[in-house]
Amino acid sequence: RRVEQPVYDSVATIRRQETPAEAAWARLIRTEAKAWAMAADSLRALFDHPRVGTVRVVLGNRGAEDAFTHDSTTIGMDLSALQRVYGDAGQPENRDRVNRFFRHEFVHTLQKRWLARHPYVPRSHLETALLDAWAEGLGNYFSLSSKWRPAGETPSAEAARTLAELEPRLVGRLAGLACADSTTAPALLAGLSSGPFTRKWGAVPVALWLLSEETRQAGALHDFAIGGPGAFWSLALRHLPAPLADSLSAIQRTAASCGTGR
Repeated sequence: RRVEQPVYDSVATIRRQETPAEAAWARLIRTEAKAWAMAADSLRALFDHPRVGTVRVVLGNRGAEDAFTHDSTTIGMDLSALQRVYGDAGQPENRDRVNRFFRHEFVHTLQKRWLARHPYVPRSHLETALLDAWAEGLGNYFSLSSKWRPAGETPSAEAARTLAELEPRLVGRLAGLACADSTTAPALLAGLSSGPFTRKWGAVPVALWLLSEETRQAGALHDFAIGGPGAFWSLALRHLPAPLADSLSAIQRTAASCGTGR
């Protein structure tokens, strides 16, 4: 369901023998998975979920994304993509990376369950952007490695550089989306949560803002999670520098005048 039918048909019958490098990734995932039930319990608390039953992690090797969520009960990890992008499984950083991937994708299964109970149907391209920023911003929070962590109340150098580049782009894209039509919207939405990590103009600022807030105030992640896509506005306004925050407020007003904002 993640790809168009012709694309699925083109790969559905392919069978690839697992390589030794891919087998090493599979062993690493199975080893680390022994602790994932405990991680899952802490994550579901973000959404006030009761127990969620079984979530399967399915391993493949036919060139999908490194890790992804298929539905509310299934996570996929592609061994060939992991090897191609991150090298041998035995590299020290890959143990932590696999655990971050699980947390990221498990949160997406919880978001799908939350949305089933609190439906959010985008009425505009701007609201599509808010939904993606909420979903992938929270997911990418759990993808952040230690280099992003602040020192006390001071953002890391990497976080400061990335926000300085992405925050103006985020505001500019949302301004374009405020009254966008189906002709102009696809180009404006591109890159919100895809592509190189430091260029994800919607997801990564949200992740870094959440990191800043959760460092100072326990419960910030929970509030954002159960706030749904609309929680983006208040989070962004708390963190954007004054000129950009003023522009974001103007975008909300413009979207309302176009009938495209909540």
